[in-house]
Amino acid sequence: MRLLAIYLTSITCGFCLMALEILGGRLLYPSFGSSIDVWAAIITVFILSLSIGYVIGGRIADRSQDNRPLAWIILGAGVLYLTLPIYALAATEALGGVMGQLRFGVLVAGLALFLLPSLLLGMVSPVLVKLAFVSADRVGRTTGTLYAIGSIGNVLGILITDYVLLEFVPLNITMIGMGALLAVLALIHLAVRMQADATNTSGASA
Repeated sequence: MRLLAIYLTSITCGFCLMALEILGGRLLYPSFGSSIDVWAAIITVFILSLSIGYVIGGRIADRSQDNRPLAWIILGAGVLYLTLPIYALAATEALGGVMGQLRFGVLVAGLALFLLPSLLLGMVSPVLVKLAFVSADRVGRTTGTLYAIGSIGNVLGILITDYVLLEFVPLNITMIGMGALLAVLALIHLAVRMQADATNTSGASA
């Protein structure tokens, strides 16, 4: 059950991460178009944010003893997804008006919109590895399995977003839905932790 929860968390976060990357092209399109420069900027931002997220997440994983840090990371990402519809369009229009003619302008816009939420989701994988860790003899298998499962979420996020969500669901509704999904996932992790703490406290009192 514990491993299943970890795997579902990995799939969900991987899905939302790649879905945001696909949605990023639609968010930037009105002000910056859909040229190769736009997609180069989006890919650069996500690879950069994942690299930073892996490092920070690894440090957090080394210090954490339970799933509370994971819950707060996912909740932070969920809040950012929920708030993106509020400012994304205005931000891209403002940045497009100021530096829309500059090739690096779209990179600045991509960093402003997507760096933080994708960085937070990049922090998830190292923390999940720590939570799933059983023994030093299986650390390679554990890490490989988690990253493979996260990649399944990535693939689903790309395909479902491209073929279903962008086709039938309004952009803002999609982002709000993913933000709500991440927030609920985080709250479930917190609730499970609180229940475990309460059980441990009751057991110690008895």
